[in-house]
Amino acid sequence: MRKHIARVILGSFFCLASATAQGLTTSSSAGIPLGASPSLAQEPAREFHEFGSLSNLGSPSNFGSLSSRRFEPLRGGTASGSSRSLPPSPSEDDPTEFRRSIFGNRAQQDDSYSLTRLFYQHHGEFLDRYERFDPELELRARFLPNQRVGDEPGDFNLYIYDFDIEVPVVITTEAYLLFGLYQYGRHYQTSDAFGSRNNTPGDVNHEGSFGDETLTAAGVRLGLGWFLDENLLMEITTNPGVYSDLEDSLGHKDYDFPSSLLFSHRSMENFFFKFGLRYNQIYADAPWLPYLGFSWEISDTLRFDLLAPEFFEISYWPQPSTSFAFGTEVTGAQYRVHSTLFTGKQQANAQVQEVVSYLGATHRFSDQVSFQVRAGIVLAGEYDLTTGAESATSPFNRFDPAEGALDQGFYADITFGINW
Repeated sequence: MRKHIARVILGSFFCLASATAQGLTTSSSAGIPLGASPSLAQEPAREFHEFGSLSNLGSPSNFGSLSSRRFEPLRGGTASGSSRSLPPSPSEDDPTEFRRSIFGNRAQQDDSYSLTRLFYQHHGEFLDRYERFDPELELRARFLPNQRVGDEPGDFNLYIYDFDIEVPVVITTEAYLLFGLYQYGRHYQTSDAFGSRNNTPGDVNHEGSFGDETLTAAGVRLGLGWFLDENLLMEITTNPGVYSDLEDSLGHKDYDFPSSLLFSHRSMENFFFKFGLRYNQIYADAPWLPYLGFSWEISDTLRFDLLAPEFFEISYWPQPSTSFAFGTEVTGAQYRVHSTLFTGKQQANAQVQEVVSYLGATHRFSDQVSFQVRAGIVLAGEYDLTTGAESATSPFNRFDPAEGALDQGFYADITFGINW
């Protein structure tokens, strides 16, 4: 049932994208970009000067990210032609230029009358405040050593390697599309005894234990961002992909469609209220949950971001290009696993979830290159690991070697980011 509902969201996304594109064609034929004010030439010019700082967070199943950027008007702005004055060109001597969002970076590279520049003029301040810095390309490695599950004997080391790319494409002065790819790999390196509780020695799969396992999530990102008015942004994202151990031919249960609908409302200059709906398998018993949270720039150097039920972060920026953060995030997914051992092909679902708390630092070396490191502890989690194989003593009993709460342990990750 959840897959059918997810497909409805996917279909809705394409309908909205089509409607937006049609609106762009109609607007272009009239000579005025959709959403642009007819009196744009008469409006007073504004230039924005960036200050504040950076913070970065990301996770496999997290379909957005929070940032902190702050702008203030520059003195002496003047109108030029039919367009407002634009943000100044980046200067290597000015560290505040590191604050610019990906839309602002793209606007700097385009001519004065490009759609991207017009879009950034209308909504640049909103976009540079409502979420945290998020590189277009992220390469991440995560490490959770010596993890234990419930009363299971033995332990495992978990190595996670992530690739994530997102590219926004402005289509009108009020909307943009998002295209991307992602690949998240989980490699479980287990001890000999892990997963052997209540299993008869001699069962398939390492004398009744779990054995090493690799789980993979890979797919595409599709999204639509639309400003319903100057203070309200609607974002629809869907992430269809494969969630599997890739050990046999793929069936329909190897695919999933994590999706979300998020509204961000600027109720005050420095406060954004967020609400919406999300579907994913982070919580096994509740794939559909509401989003509720906010982003609050408490001061020029302090920011608070919350998006329940998946994360929160408090970040501090002593310099515009450097941030320090404390936060908590929940990650996980459901994977389809296969086995051809013993009596033939078998399949089952493996459910994984981790709740981690961390301290982290992010530094941008330039407009294009950034680096993040985080370390902390695993607070909790819920695991239901299986290889999909049957028990040798009872062929009709699914082989479920590791199930229970995840114990506390160490957590660390590093992320290399690129913008262009």
